[in-house]
Amino acid sequence: MSARGTATARTLSAECTVAQRAGYEDLHGACRQLRDVPLPHSTRLLLVRRCGCDCHRPSGEGES
Repeated sequence: MSARGTATARTLSAECTVAQRAGYEDLHGACRQLRDVPLPHSTRLLLVRRCGCDCHRPSGEGES
């Protein structure tokens, strides 16, 4: 297992991955991974990570 920059890697949902192709841009609206979903009875493990696509980020988030 390698640490290939996992802290900065953005994981996209299936919808947003396909929406990057020409002709499928409207699929960004079908993405439902808008927030992290924690694993039940866990404090730090995620069942589903939120989509890392720029179309879901509120303005100002991630900027320094």
